[in-house]
Amino acid sequence: MGVKAFIGLRGIGLVLSAAFAGCMQAPLAADAQGQADAIAAAKHNAIGLLNAGRAQEACDTLQPLLAAHQDDLVLRFVIGQCLVRTGHARAAIEQYHLILARDPNAIRARAELASAEYAVGESHAARADFQAVLAQNIPSAVRTQLQAALEKLPMSQQWSGAASVGLMYDGNADAGPWKSVIPLFGAPFQLANSPPRAESDWATLGTAGINYSDAINDDVALLAGVSASAVAYSRFSHYDYDGYSLVAGPAFRIDGMRLATNIGANLARLGDALYSFSWGAGPDLTIPIAAALALEEEIKLQHNHYYTSALTDGWSAASTTSVQWHFAGTAAFLQPRLTLAHYNARNAIYTDDQIGGAVDLFQPIGAGFSVLFEPGINAASYRAPDLAFGTTRRDTTYSVTANLGYELGFHHSQLALGVTVTGNRSNQPLYTYNRTQTTLQFKLPF
Repeated sequence: MGVKAFIGLRGIGLVLSAAFAGCMQAPLAADAQGQADAIAAAKHNAIGLLNAGRAQEACDTLQPLLAAHQDDLVLRFVIGQCLVRTGHARAAIEQYHLILARDPNAIRARAELASAEYAVGESHAARADFQAVLAQNIPSAVRTQLQAALEKLPMSQQWSGAASVGLMYDGNADAGPWKSVIPLFGAPFQLANSPPRAESDWATLGTAGINYSDAINDDVALLAGVSASAVAYSRFSHYDYDGYSLVAGPAFRIDGMRLATNIGANLARLGDALYSFSWGAGPDLTIPIAAALALEEEIKLQHNHYYTSALTDGWSAASTTSVQWHFAGTAAFLQPRLTLAHYNARNAIYTDDQIGGAVDLFQPIGAGFSVLFEPGINAASYRAPDLAFGTTRRDTTYSVTANLGYELGFHHSQLALGVTVTGNRSNQPLYTYNRTQTTLQFKLPF
C-alpha cells in the first residue's frame, strides 16, 4: 500500500479520533481526573500531545511505561495510536491484537486495528474488522466514515480461509425410523436394529476452505475457492461422510450490488465408497436496501450423478431468497429465508418439489458471547407412487438449531456449542424419524 495508503490511513484515523470522542475520551478523562498517579497523568499528557499533532513525543512518553504496565489496555491503545501516526502501523497492529485478546468487544480498538491493517496492505483483514465494527452500535459519524473507508478498499489479490474441528454426539446416526414395524407391500415388516436410538454415536468433525480473489478493476474480480468437510463416526464408519467442493467465476459490483457467479463442482463419499458428484452454477446476488437491510438471492442449477444408483441421477434447481436486517445498530440480525427447489431424476419416484423456510436470529449477549437460533420447516412432494408403500411420498421436516458462541479474541476465532433437533414426518413410515445432534467446535478464520 505504501505512502499513499498511510496518508489515507491518517485521514481515517483522525476522523475516527474525533467522532469516537464520546466513546473513548470521556473514560480516559475520568481516569486522569480520578487517579493522581503518574501513569494516569502520562496517558492524559500523551492524549494532549496526539491531539496537538506531536505523535512522536507521545510515543516517547508512553513506551517506557509499557514494561511495568503490561495489563493496562488503555495504555496499549494510546501507544497504538502513537505508532500509527509515526508510520509504524504494523507495530500498532500488535498492540491492538493484544487488547482484543483481552477484550474482544473493544470496538474502538478494532476500528483502529482495521485502519492499521489497511495501511500495511492487509485489505482482507481490514475489511473483516471494518465490517465487525459497522455491525456494532456506534456513533453515526463513525459509521459514515467507516462505510466510506470500506467502499474504498480495493478488491485486490488476496487469499483467505477458515478451518474448524469439533466433536458431535448424534442421537440417530442413520436417520432410522421411529417405528420398528412398517407396512411394505401390504404386509408388516420388522426392521432390524430398531428403535433407532440404538444407532447413536460420537463423531469427529472437520472443515477447511481456502478462497482467492484477484481484482481486474474496482468493480470486477475473479474468485475461486476450495473446501472440504468430514464427519467420522466412532462405531458406525459406514455413515462417515467426506465432501469436497471447487467453485470459481467472476464477481461484479454495480451501484452497491454484488453478484458472484459461483461455477463449480462437488464430490461426496459415504463410508468407504463414492456417493455423488454434481456440477453447475450458483449465482448469488446481494442488494443493499438500507444501511441495516439487505436482500440476497441465490440460484443453484446442478447436474447430479449418484454412484449408488443411476435411477437417482438427474438435475436440480433451487432458489433461496433472504432478507437480513441488523436491528438496534448492533451485530444482532434477523434473517428470514424462503427456498423453492425441484429435483428431476430418471425414475419419477425420486423426482420431487420442495418448499421451505427458516429464520435466523443472531444476538450478542456480552462478554464475547453470542447466541444463534434458527427454526425451520421444509416440505417435499414426490411425483410418482412407490409400489412398496402404494402411495406417493410426502415429507415435512421440522428443525430447530441453537448455538452458543464465544469469541476467543485470537484472530476472530470462536468456540461454538450447538444443538440441532430434527423431526421428519412422512406418509411412508420408513422415512419418519427424530434426530438430535449436539456439537462443540473450534473455528479459526485465516
